Amino acid sequence: RQMCIRDSINAEYGERTALEMDSIMASRLMVRTLLLGSILLAATKRVEAIPPSVYPVDEYIYNSTIDWYNYRIPPGSQDGKFGLRYYVNQEHWNSTQSGPVLMYTGNEADIFQFVNNSGAMFELARELGGMVLFAEHRYYGRSNPFGDKYALGVGNNVSFLTVEQAMQDFNTLVTHVRNKWEMSPATAFVAFGGSYGGNLALWLRLKNPNIWAGAVASSATPLKHLLRETNQFARIETEAYGNVSARCPELVKQGWQELFRGAETPAGRVEVGEALGLCGPLPDQQSAGEVAGWLEDGLETMVQYGYPYPTEFYNPVPAFPFKVACRRMIQQDTGLGALRSAADVYYNFTGQAGECYQLDLVMRQSQKYRIKMGQQHRLMLEWDETQRGWGYQCCTEVYQPMPTDGRTDFLPPSTPNQTEYFQNCLQTWGVVPRPNWEEMTFMGSDIWEGSNIFLTSGQLDPWRAAAIQTKPEWVRSGSIVVRVMEQAAHHLDLRASNPQDPSSVVAVRREQQASIKQWVEQWYHTHKALM
Repeated sequence: RQMCIRDSINAEYGERTALEMDSIMASRLMVRTLLLGSILLAATKRVEAIPPSVYPVDEYIYNSTIDWYNYRIPPGSQDGKFGLRYYVNQEHWNSTQSGPVLMYTGNEADIFQFVNNSGAMFELARELGGMVLFAEHRYYGRSNPFGDKYALGVGNNVSFLTVEQAMQDFNTLVTHVRNKWEMSPATAFVAFGGSYGGNLALWLRLKNPNIWAGAVASSATPLKHLLRETNQFARIETEAYGNVSARCPELVKQGWQELFRGAETPAGRVEVGEALGLCGPLPDQQSAGEVAGWLEDGLETMVQYGYPYPTEFYNPVPAFPFKVACRRMIQQDTGLGALRSAADVYYNFTGQAGECYQLDLVMRQSQKYRIKMGQQHRLMLEWDETQRGWGYQCCTEVYQPMPTDGRTDFLPPSTPNQTEYFQNCLQTWGVVPRPNWEEMTFMGSDIWEGSNIFLTSGQLDPWRAAAIQTKPEWVRSGSIVVRVMEQAAHHLDLRASNPQDPSSVVAVRREQQASIKQWVEQWYHTHKALM
């Protein structure tokens, strides 16, 4: 559901104190304010900004090209260029010894969020004498062709939001950084990414091994057909609760029955509203579906981001929040009571929602969930900028609507309607998806002729359903590593080390460091003659 979406990763400052959180957010506001007047500066000019307080970084702008596949300047642009934002940390970089560059290939969100939630990269840089670089994905954050107001909402401007264009931004940024910092040819660039960013890292190494020494792709989802053809995503989510208690999935299923049955009458809608802690009754029968989306969002997010310590990725939640929710469900032992317990853990664990849940906020959150699920057959009325960008990508290359059956999973049965999906994409954007384009273009699971790739998935993560989870026996190359981390959630291995990390994640990070050292040495010895 990514990706349509999650990584729209809103911040997950779970490891930080409240004071640090305030500092992070204040810095972010200052960065954005300073950036507004300078987004179109030339690539060589550094943007002065207050760095984020979690990790010391400097902010720069790369003057990228709007359309890498056409030599003509797009209508609406004066020079065919736009400002692509990137952050750099050099505190451990050993430039005299051609220390590597560890580069995060940005996702469908403001890149600032990844800077503060990818601590493992900074830890690796300290061990390897490396530079850390975070590059923003075009059309997200402040890297908007045609300017912030016109990137997504005017005519054909959004048509340059493609995987291929973004990959060329990152490829050419490598050349720009090499020149700007006067790096030797023996300096290795290693791509990092999580979720959609993990896909990009994987594909960049596969497509351009002449540019990238290797790739760490965490929670990548290159096998979209598995999301469309099976309910494995929902089954992994259901399994997480079932492993706490078999009673929890049964209570959730019972809750859906009570919700939809109650919504059929005015009196029932009042009862449902009270049972779920809403600030009023359901307005009509159809609204039950949106309330269900709000509840489904909480159930799924607590698994996808079910980290072993408290976090604030989207909302403040405890360690392994799905486990806490399941135990509370059992205490209630009713369907609606179980759904209310789950909502309270995800949406109101610290009391931030108040005494009841505002219906307009419930409906808005449900819409975000539908986009995350790739449910374009439900036409959205309100979009924020990240949703707009990701909504367009889900109507072109990232086609991943997911079915549920309500039997082998605990969600209401749903069969995506491709006709309605395509019609709504056409109505909203004037385009229709190419369902198999992504796997055809980027090799799907047939990556074994590649090299220097480290793929990881979390055993808890529902996105594992679209991951490459095993390595065929006939593959002899030892430079492609595939690991599924037990008791690990969405790209946990990229987060900063924590005493509560499961042993599987600790072991994978050690393996990643060893692999990267080999890649860097290989690159150095191959290119040192060009120094």
